[in-house]
Amino acid sequence: MTTPGSVSSLEIPRLAADASDHRVCEAITEAGCCVIERAVDPDIMDAAATEMAPYTAHTPRGTSDFAGSGTRRTGLVVGRSPTFRTHLARHRAVLAAGSHILGHATSWKLSFAHYFELFPGEPDQLLHRDTWKYGAPPFPVEVDLNALWAVSDFTETNGATRVVPGSHLWADDRRPEPGDAVAAVAPKGSVLLYTGLVFHGGGHNTSGDVRLAINAQYAAGWLCPTEQLLLEYPPAVVADWDDDLIRLIGYQPSGPALGHWRNAEDPFTAVKEYRNANPHDQG
Repeated sequence: MTTPGSVSSLEIPRLAADASDHRVCEAITEAGCCVIERAVDPDIMDAAATEMAPYTAHTPRGTSDFAGSGTRRTGLVVGRSPTFRTHLARHRAVLAAGSHILGHATSWKLSFAHYFELFPGEPDQLLHRDTWKYGAPPFPVEVDLNALWAVSDFTETNGATRVVPGSHLWADDRRPEPGDAVAAVAPKGSVLLYTGLVFHGGGHNTSGDVRLAINAQYAAGWLCPTEQLLLEYPPAVVADWDDDLIRLIGYQPSGPALGHWRNAEDPFTAVKEYRNANPHDQG
């Protein structure tokens, strides 16, 4: 077992699509990240890209050095991509890793899902921890898990995301040194899993191709989500979705006395009431 402060030379664990849930959780415990190669068929990635294509042209690129003027992040993936809802949001490995990393909370949920396009010429992004977005002192436990899906191949030249394996164990004041980051090269259909404490950043795209990805982040239920998913997907929108997916986007209590609706009720009752009032919407 590695010890804190001694892990910057770790490699990214690389697992086969049929790797056991135990092996996935073991890799994330040790390195804070792993790549599951060809976790889904490449055709699934093509389908998701086709579903998102009508919306990307209307999305502005980043307007800061961190966001990247050569990066485009298109939201509303959950609603716009049936393929994401069916095959990716609740993929077996994602659920296993989420339960392992975030299972300390009463519930955990999808925090956001974006479709990423990294254009030629985009430079390296600042290596960072996703937990910085909360603007709070470090949490004593992991509160985020990312699933970065390779909609196209991730290569050294097209900007494969760089991660620092083992950095989830670092003290809060430690920063990566040059050479600590490893490019998460992966074939189309793979998924890179990494926790919110792992230093990471988009890579430099020196190729002539656009690198495509779907980034889905999951968080402890008691945290504010990055996307206001319940505003984006009210009961009328989600009524015919899978019940477990509906709960995953936030229609569930966040704690013993958190996230309730109306008279201290489970938010899922809002969906049930809509279904009962509009049975014709259920097919």
